[in-house]
Amino acid sequence: MNTQTETIMSRLDRPIALVGLMGSGKSMLGKKLARQMDIPFVDSDQAIEDTAGLKIVDIFDIAGNDKFRELEQRVIAEQLAGKPMVLATGGGAICTPKTADLLLDKSVVVWLRASPETLLARIGNTATRPLLAGDDPLGTLRQLNTERRQHYEKAHIHLNTEGMSSDKALVALIDALDSFLPVT
Repeated sequence: MNTQTETIMSRLDRPIALVGLMGSGKSMLGKKLARQMDIPFVDSDQAIEDTAGLKIVDIFDIAGNDKFRELEQRVIAEQLAGKPMVLATGGGAICTPKTADLLLDKSVVVWLRASPETLLARIGNTATRPLLAGDDPLGTLRQLNTERRQHYEKAHIHLNTEGMSSDKALVALIDALDSFLPVT
């Protein structure tokens, strides 16, 4: 842990929640940040699957969107109740009002953003992304970007990762946290 990271940790009193579209780097950057800061990393989608004993796509198929969002909110609330950690949320989590309020109240919310073209390039194979299963994954990402932007803009920190390597994005994220957190 370097001096800047130690300074951040001395001021961090809540989890860090990463929001953004698929391909924005929530999981990859979240894991790097957690390692750098020596705190736990949790992917909310993985935690939901562990809790339900089902894959996300199966939860949607069996229970529908509303039940999935209820489960997502409960799992995120459990994660945010503890000590500082890094939480990578599902792309639509902050779009549900109660979950958004919870995230904004109990964590430092960071919006990781990049253009739909960049996101698609990062995702690569769209077969594992049910929302992108149609004939026009770029069009779908553009539509999701338009629909969700107003929700993502509520984040405490906005970080444009366009054209950044993961290492540069990590440095930018750490700098943004350092600037955002109050000095004690």
